[in-house]
Amino acid sequence: MSKLNVKQRLNEFKEGIGPTIKESKFMISRMKKSPLSIVGVAILIFFTAMAILAPVLAPPTGYDPYKIPREGFKAEPQPPNEKHPFGTAQGQYDIYYGCIWGTRTAFRVGFMVVLSTVVIGIIVGVVSGYYGGIIDDIMMRFTDVIYAFPGLILVMALVVAVPVWFKFHIGPLLLIIAGLIGCFVGVLTPSRRSRLRLALIFLGIGFVAIAIATMVFPSQMYLTQGPLIRLVFTQLDKVMIALAIVGWPTYSRVMRGEILRVKQEDYVESAKAVGCSDARVIFKHILPNSIYPVLIMASLDIGAIVLTAAALSFLGLGAPPGYADWGQMISFSRNWIGVQGNYYWFTWLIPGLFIFTFVLGWNLLGDAFRDVFDPTLRRR
Repeated sequence: MSKLNVKQRLNEFKEGIGPTIKESKFMISRMKKSPLSIVGVAILIFFTAMAILAPVLAPPTGYDPYKIPREGFKAEPQPPNEKHPFGTAQGQYDIYYGCIWGTRTAFRVGFMVVLSTVVIGIIVGVVSGYYGGIIDDIMMRFTDVIYAFPGLILVMALVVAVPVWFKFHIGPLLLIIAGLIGCFVGVLTPSRRSRLRLALIFLGIGFVAIAIATMVFPSQMYLTQGPLIRLVFTQLDKVMIALAIVGWPTYSRVMRGEILRVKQEDYVESAKAVGCSDARVIFKHILPNSIYPVLIMASLDIGAIVLTAAALSFLGLGAPPGYADWGQMISFSRNWIGVQGNYYWFTWLIPGLFIFTFVLGWNLLGDAFRDVFDPTLRRR
């Protein structure tokens, strides 16, 4: 194939890579024909407005707006009344206030965890799928180790094991940053310089290994003589860290499979034949055509993450007592379910409806995103 023909094929591909006006009209009409997609969007708009207007709907009474106000310390919940529209939970916590501000907690947990897992999964999946070889073997075996443990059990163990605060020296941190930069530069090095690529990758891995050894055996290393850095985590931060650690392998697996499929296409081979760098091939041609399944998974996983965080709060491993969290609100009702013929139904039904509706909205939106993001459906 001549160089002119290669450039012509690339130009033809670029003209058809993005959604045209006709395709955009098709996407909008497809969403209009799906009532469930419209319902999902409406539900999420409702919760978004609730989160934004939380200070107006439930004005804070203290310095921490996420601290649920309480009316005394009486154990028995009180039914809905004029002062407390949803009633009070065990310990006289206001259910209305907890549900309104719990919306912000749900968005925070869902977005933070999914964003971190998607970023890590995309990086690992792209590098593993595109370069293959020993890099692919190392990364995929590491994901297999995480997959070997049951997800919820591993999350619970990590929440318990992660300390409330970290104290480490700046020397190992700088060494880890240098090692990661070395690995990244090595991966992006052109394949014709394979020796330089392997040298940078192994040098970066060596830096990270030395930094980890310094943290494990601080008394044996000279890098521990520098200044200290202290990180403090709340209980909810620990939950998000644990969920991110357990969640990213799924995205990396899916991304790797898409990369292996897309990199065999003719336009990728044409881009390589023209002389495009690996970075340009990845970000310009491969990634835009392989990221759609990951985005659809992310929209569906937000609801699942919120459910898992609520389950951890119900078990006492999530948000601290009195924190505005839907799982925490249901946890207050565990002693009153079925008592006196479900007289205290408001303690578990109202927070449960908030969780159910929020998760349902994201699941319905995931189906809509499938039609919007997937180019194979747009161009049929």
